[in-house]
Amino acid sequence: MYRLLTGLVFLWIMIFLPAGCTGNGHDNVQSNGHYQVDEILTGLEHPWGIVFLPGEDSLALLTERPGRMSLVDIDQRTKTGISGIPEVAATGQGGLLDVAVHPEFEENRLVYLSYAAEGDETNRYATHVARGRIDMENNRLADVEVLLVAEPFSPSGAHFGSRLVFDAENRLYVTSGDRRDRYSAQDLEKLHGKTLRINDDGSIPPENPFLDSEDAHPAIFSYGHRNAQGMARHPETGEIWQNEHGEYGGDEINILERGANFGWPVATYSREYTDQSDIGVLPPDDPETVNPVYYWAESDGSPPSGMAFYRGEAFEDWEGDLFSGALRDQYLARFELNGRELFKAERLLENRGWRIRDVRVNPADGFIYILVDNPDAPLVRISPDPGA
Repeated sequence: MYRLLTGLVFLWIMIFLPAGCTGNGHDNVQSNGHYQVDEILTGLEHPWGIVFLPGEDSLALLTERPGRMSLVDIDQRTKTGISGIPEVAATGQGGLLDVAVHPEFEENRLVYLSYAAEGDETNRYATHVARGRIDMENNRLADVEVLLVAEPFSPSGAHFGSRLVFDAENRLYVTSGDRRDRYSAQDLEKLHGKTLRINDDGSIPPENPFLDSEDAHPAIFSYGHRNAQGMARHPETGEIWQNEHGEYGGDEINILERGANFGWPVATYSREYTDQSDIGVLPPDDPETVNPVYYWAESDGSPPSGMAFYRGEAFEDWEGDLFSGALRDQYLARFELNGRELFKAERLLENRGWRIRDVRVNPADGFIYILVDNPDAPLVRISPDPGA
């Protein structure tokens, strides 16, 4: 009788277990026949950025918008809080945002943060960039110093940017949103709606395009951006690619050019939220602005956040592809590339209700990691399905 009952229970489990789901002791792994998806951590509060630590195969730093940074152990599926984080203004879309590590991190242990913070006047905010030295024995960030403030301060709680990427010369690129003041993106005396470039110590690179201009801030590298929340360096060309939010449609992918005007709001595929009327001319009609290499129509889903080029051995078919998250439309876009030409190949992770904030590839394992922007959110891993 015992064996009969045991067999019936096993049969019942096999019939009613959801297809493609198996337990691993920590979570449920879901497979689509090509890749599998599992949640490494849960219970994150609006996570925003993640970076894998060179020389530490399973370790990463992860930020949460309310003002927390954690050291994550992927293998152990644990996170440990890091103290010493600068005070942030967790208001609206602001808070603790992106995280990056110095290209020579294994020697200098330098960590870079972008975040919204309040100025001397109450209820006025700006995007800040700071760096500190991580002390992993004591789980703290030491010697923190502010390198850049994207002035002027504004009462708006929106459009802070803000991604961080280093180039091959150890110069740091920083995205700053227009702070919902459209035409500030065209004002070269303001740091809103710009891509900024500084040296790793906060000084201004001598190659910056407006260094000698009396009417432009020397930290500006490019302008005419609305709110860029994805940025990545091309692994072969070294060019900096970026995605940014439009309004009603018109979200873009751009390849940065020194001193270039990327159009917002004078040349854009975006339309007004209120009545869908034109905001500016179309980018091809303005010879003074740079056209996006890809843009989303309103019906195609948006806005984008997070960006990564795939390099690794885990997914040979995806080598060189570009991945971009989608917030409102809740999917991960995979693009195939032909030089500077993009072809939207696939939507991944649809129908899960995940607002995808960031996407990164771990060089150690070649797996793709996703941050979901929700008040109770997971860190997600995409890895090959061993049964494929």
